Amino acid sequence: MSMVMELISAVTNAQRQIDDQMSKLHSYSGEIDEVTQRVESAFNGSQREYGQQMMQQLAQTKKQVAQTIEHLETAKEKLTQVSMI
Repeated sequence: MSMVMELISAVTNAQRQIDDQMSKLHSYSGEIDEVTQRVESAFNGSQREYGQQMMQQLAQTKKQVAQTIEHLETAKEKLTQVSMI
């Protein structure tokens, strides 16, 4: 296999892996939403500190997942640019 074909294959594999990871992260983000709703229901507007901490941690986790998805999208775009060279 030529070097160019190996590079194309590697780029294609990396893009597939990125798509797979983004799919998993989107699913995980949905699960975070479900847990958040359950926590909100369980505490029902309570001002208890641990309830607030749980909500803050869930929000932070969701934010980090969203940022990771953005980074993966950027990486995929860069790989697409490489494959067009």
